[in-house]
Amino acid sequence: MTSLDAPPIRCFLSYARKDDVVMNFVDPFIQSLRQYAYADRGRELEIFLDRTSIGWGDLAQPVIRSAVRSATVFIPVVTRRYFDRPYCREELFVFYNQAVVDDARSLLLPVVLLGDNYLTEDNPDLAVQIIVERQHRALREAWLEGASSPAWRRTVLALAGELVDRVEEAERSLVSAPPAADVDVSAERARFCRDIADVSDATASVTTEFMALVDAGADARQYLPGAARLRDAGRRFERRAFEVDRLIRAAGDPLGPFDELDEGFVEGVEALLMSTHRMEAADVSMRRAMVPFREGLTALRSGLRLVESWKELTIPGQ
Repeated sequence: MTSLDAPPIRCFLSYARKDDVVMNFVDPFIQSLRQYAYADRGRELEIFLDRTSIGWGDLAQPVIRSAVRSATVFIPVVTRRYFDRPYCREELFVFYNQAVVDDARSLLLPVVLLGDNYLTEDNPDLAVQIIVERQHRALREAWLEGASSPAWRRTVLALAGELVDRVEEAERSLVSAPPAADVDVSAERARFCRDIADVSDATASVTTEFMALVDAGADARQYLPGAARLRDAGRRFERRAFEVDRLIRAAGDPLGPFDELDEGFVEGVEALLMSTHRMEAADVSMRRAMVPFREGLTALRSGLRLVESWKELTIPGQ
């Protein structure tokens, strides 16, 4: 039986704010989740909504290990827009990696509001793969029925119960810190420097190729091979950054900043994304070619954000 004197459960809600402007989902969701968790299971929830109120910069760095250890729950509210938002992807990756290190993946509890047909096992998007692995919970029908409907009450009550179950299991199992992994940090750093060089070269090559195609007035189909190369390069880099992030958390030895990562490159990726959106909006024939290009840039930006976060990463106890 859960004690009413048990400490509050800290929950972090990760979502794309533009979604909630129209859908008005977040407020009724957190109110119902809080109410049902306490009324049914006797556990108070502290639910934080945005980076300003929770100090996400702190959470994503030294505090995240202790946050997971104190049975923090991470709740991504998923739509298609979620995967395009750099902050959402970074939050998901950082939390997931620390949870894996602490053997607490059950504390990642995704809920899917819309876009469930995008969540397939063969989707190569790394963020999608994490959501699918965690066996997400669908809220579409309950949300459509409304916050006062029986469907809503049943769905959120079940979710609240599952949340409390997972936290209490974590409270029983997360007694001591896991041993640091045996990782050759110097070798990993050298390898990742090569990864940075490879993706920088690939991006420069494809960009130069595209500029030549623009000057030549090329057909949209001629952009497809280069766009596919950048998509693959971006996804490889994102996955490598994700893997290295987990390794340094497991090893308890941060890599520190990467001088090899030029600030102009990071800014250039953002600029390319903006220009890609403009091209897709202005020319229907270019949209098909720009989709893999945009997917590659989105993955690349996501990996770069992880790398940038290592500048101030500290490991508790050091």
